[in-house]
Amino acid sequence: MAPRTAAARGAERTRPTESQELPDYCARPACRRAFTRVVGPGRPQAFCSEVCRRSAERELRQAKSRLAHFEALVDQMRADVAAFSRTGTTDDADPDAAASPDARRTAQDAVHRVAGVLAFLERSDDPIARELSALHAAVTPIVLAASNY
Repeated sequence: MAPRTAAARGAERTRPTESQELPDYCARPACRRAFTRVVGPGRPQAFCSEVCRRSAERELRQAKSRLAHFEALVDQMRADVAAFSRTGTTDDADPDAAASPDARRTAQDAVHRVAGVLAFLERSDDPIARELSALHAAVTPIVLAASNY
């Protein structure tokens, strides 16, 4: 086989290829219009038009702004609940109030993950599975009740 020249390799790269068209739907939740996407090099087209892409960017910025606003409100309310739930004495203090919201959320996530694992170990005779099931049964009411204050 003869070696190719640089010009021949360059011509191969610039040779037009057949474009393939695929049906797709606009990624903007408010639109979801069907459009035909042309497959080619680069990032795949996600929006039906440039106007829709810009609208989606604007709507995303607005949603992030609203989310930040409500997260700040939630943080303030958590601080208020923590301040009002403590009476000042250790005898009257709620033991669940000592846990931070992040620690409670981590515990809730762990309980839910274990519930998923136990679904697969339901009929297992393994002593570890039985212990995990007993621990889950004992801890679940406490962890989930702490999230409902």
